[in-house]
Amino acid sequence: MSPPWGGATPARSFGSMRTARIIYRYLTAIVLADVLLQFFLAGAGVFSAGPGTAARDSAALDPHRSNGGLVMLLALLLLIAALAARNGRWKLALPLFLLTLLQPVLAIAGAAGGLHVLGAVAILGLASVLTFLAWRGDRAPAPAEAAEAADPVTTRPGSPG
Repeated sequence: MSPPWGGATPARSFGSMRTARIIYRYLTAIVLADVLLQFFLAGAGVFSAGPGTAARDSAALDPHRSNGGLVMLLALLLLIAALAARNGRWKLALPLFLLTLLQPVLAIAGAAGGLHVLGAVAILGLASVLTFLAWRGDRAPAPAEAAEAADPVTTRPGSPG
């Protein structure tokens, strides 16, 4: 008796997982680029706030504030993509998302607002690690290389055995 889901389901599932991994890979690069943009917007806002104006009260930081919402959305999409890709990277994407949620609270926290900058550095570090792993670390060896690594004596051409 054949399974109720048919024979093509595992192939379709693998195809959708592969698509999720591709989406995840590109999302990591987009998140990293947007976090770097966020640093630029913060610096531009602080240095153009004008003399005698508190930076957080200045409209010069409005682009930084607006882009912060985009960073949160991208971090959520990255977490969803990591879960769909089933590559185990959700364990790093979840803290990234949680840190982006914490950032607005730290920005208005008064004296503890300096933690906003440290949170931003942590977000940059996590985004960098996720991007590196997605573009370099997730490269699986080709099936022939994996077989050779598993049993080098019997799989090499011309070897005895």
